[in-house]
Amino acid sequence: MNSLPTWAIWSIAAAALLSPVLAFLMAIAAEILIGSLMEVGVPALLAFVVAGALGCSLVRKMRVQPRGRAPIES
Repeated sequence: MNSLPTWAIWSIAAAALLSPVLAFLMAIAAEILIGSLMEVGVPALLAFVVAGALGCSLVRKMRVQPRGRAPIES
C-alpha cells in the first residue's frame, strides 16, 4: 500500500511543473509595476526600490517558521 494518497502525488507533480510558470508571471508583474511607476514619472531607482520592497514583503509572508521558535519581529 502506498503511503501517500494519489491526490498528494499529483499535487506535488503539479506544483513542480507550475512553479516556473508562476515565477514567470511574477516577473511579468514586477515589470508591469516598474513600467507603470516610471510612466507616472517616478525615478527609475525609486521604482526598483518599491518593486523590491513589495517582493520582499510577499516572500516574507510566505516564509515558514520552524516549530518551537518565536516569530521574527521587525
